[in-house]
Amino acid sequence: MTAILRDERDLIWLVLDDVRRIGGDVLYDVHFLAREAIGEPPAPFLSAGSYREPAAGLTGLLDGLAGAVVGDVRALRHDPITDGLSLELKFRGEASDLRCEVVAWLDLTRMGPALKSRAVRGRHQSGLRFFATRAGLEEFRDTLFSLAFPAPRTLE
Repeated sequence: MTAILRDERDLIWLVLDDVRRIGGDVLYDVHFLAREAIGEPPAPFLSAGSYREPAAGLTGLLDGLAGAVVGDVRALRHDPITDGLSLELKFRGEASDLRCEVVAWLDLTRMGPALKSRAVRGRHQSGLRFFATRAGLEEFRDTLFSLAFPAPRTLE
């Protein structure tokens, strides 16, 4: 199962995949996807994996996203405690026409020798900017929460 945040036109996707808990950490893979038209399958143009975030850091992000969904938060910035995905949300407009601008940065230093050499020269991130709906943000948050913090199984 994956957590997907789509742009409002459904042409750009931010995907967190293979989300799993290991001890006090949450591990995940990140994919930036795009497609030229609705109906075409999205194609990844950047993928990186095995990012590790302490559960407390991810909880902070999830709490901020919850505030954004209900309207208590109009701007949010999450920088990972370790290397990984940074997110920035800004809500623009009035209540009747509120749009959520999403900016995502991905640390490239873990993606192989060629990108590590770029990082040494100061170009260590790749970014993605798009607008998302509040409903899409809520779905992304709910899915990410259930993946990172699965409910304990009970015997019936």
